[in-house]
Amino acid sequence: MDADSLDLPESRVSFPGPFSRHDVVVAGWRVPFLHAQLHDGGKMTVVLDHRYGIELTVAEAERVVPFVADAIAVALGYHAHPSADDEDAPVRSPHPKPQRVMTIAGFEAS
Repeated sequence: MDADSLDLPESRVSFPGPFSRHDVVVAGWRVPFLHAQLHDGGKMTVVLDHRYGIELTVAEAERVVPFVADAIAVALGYHAHPSADDEDAPVRSPHPKPQRVMTIAGFEAS
């Protein structure tokens, strides 16, 4: 008996798939917020934060992905993505917090 033959109310929940996605790893460390979908012909789609994707060749990914990994690490408050010889996750060092700039009589003061 399959689901189509049952007289069930239409569900709001669905489970599309199957999807094949892969973690992205740079220097032995998984890059957060980044995954890839591999395609035939040496191409892949790299997806950032489940929202933004770009199709790259393997050679392009070798150049672009380490830069993106560093950018994500910096956005999270680290100095850079860990290197291959880092045994433990780097300790997050304090960074200055953003400061709002206010204007008084046409002059900026922070």
